[in-house]
Amino acid sequence: MRKEVILNTVGLRAGYGGKPVLQGLEIEVREGEIVAVIGRNGVGKSTLMKSLIGLVPPMDGSIVFRGEAIEALPAFRRARLGIGYVPQGRDVFPRLSVGENIAVGAAIKGGLTDAGKQQIIETFPILGERWSQPAGTMSGGQQQQLAIGRVLIADPDLILLDEPSEGIQPNIVQDIARDMVALNRKTGVTIILVEQNLDMIRAMAQRCYVMEKGRIVADLDRSALDDEAEMRRHLAV
Repeated sequence: MRKEVILNTVGLRAGYGGKPVLQGLEIEVREGEIVAVIGRNGVGKSTLMKSLIGLVPPMDGSIVFRGEAIEALPAFRRARLGIGYVPQGRDVFPRLSVGENIAVGAAIKGGLTDAGKQQIIETFPILGERWSQPAGTMSGGQQQQLAIGRVLIADPDLILLDEPSEGIQPNIVQDIARDMVALNRKTGVTIILVEQNLDMIRAMAQRCYVMEKGRIVADLDRSALDDEAEMRRHLAV
């Protein structure tokens, strides 16, 4: 039995300064899926993620989450509905400690609890070791785990991951991919992944949308992800 659609867009147009980047974009993601969005640089992948969370307002079209049109809602309302966003570049609060960063994410669901803290530490043990350390003194990979943990603490139904491998050592990329797949299998959380790292895409994604010039031009199944020539053609800068 196919699961219910958790998020879809219809004719989504969005951009900056009155100029659309997304050109009537349409996607459909079902509960529990891990779906990658790939394409060359500048095709609108990050604009899509920012539109889904509410940082870039739509010019036209709709965004539907669990059957409710959300395109008019601000980002904090979407977060409260169950959408978590891990931005490109991580954007942790560098002067706050790891624990304080996690507490910021927990505020969406009423505050940090001991059980919530334990769940995050079990997923990313390094965060427990560095709990009182300022986030800005951590490595890029550790900050990425913190950025994901800050989202996970609010127990989202959908996680938007924007370029999680950027600036991170390959072994840490592999760890993050493994942890996210394990979380998906354990909790059923849905994940939309924007990524250029082919190894991470293959490690995580169950299928893949290909973007060109602000539109979806292909929907690749799992078997297509193993066609290296095809994937590199779509990912070429």
